Amino acid sequence: MDKRRMLIGLIVLLAIPLYIWIAYVEIPAKSKVGEEKLQQDPLQHDFSQVLQYDNPYMWNASNVGKLFQSLPLNDYKGTFEMDSDRLSLVMNYDVNAGELEGKAEDAFLYNSTAAFLLIHNLDQIEMKFLDTSFITTRNRVENWFGSEWEHLKDPEEFKKQVQQKLKNGEQEDWLHSYQEGKS
Repeated sequence: MDKRRMLIGLIVLLAIPLYIWIAYVEIPAKSKVGEEKLQQDPLQHDFSQVLQYDNPYMWNASNVGKLFQSLPLNDYKGTFEMDSDRLSLVMNYDVNAGELEGKAEDAFLYNSTAAFLLIHNLDQIEMKFLDTSFITTRNRVENWFGSEWEHLKDPEEFKKQVQQKLKNGEQEDWLHSYQEGKS
């Protein structure tokens, strides 16, 4: 009987710390990894998390870097270049767009819309991948959204006007409209 009680006591002594470790360390860590993975996808990204990078001027390099570090595809983000004379930004990604199976196009639409909303004097953005690049201007983006443009800073409106349209597969005309040099 004493051996049995000792065995049960030993199991309880091991089980309690194990439970505490799983409940308060392991599960929250895995949950955070899952959240970060969702933030890589333009269809799942939480736009409200980037509102803190709203800035009237693009030449705040730290702010621009943090913005793109919080937008989809940040795992592939390389260097970026800013031209304050032309008010343009080139964001380099260390991946082939073809490897992303359509996510590059979605991220271009999502990230450029977010960048123009949050960096007020930015006029042109180019997202360069290893195998292709996408370029658009503020004017093209604002024209695409028309009167809805001013309301997009509301996360629910952004979700409705940007993410929902990406989910519905409306990228082709949208991408065509955004790309510079194409009408």
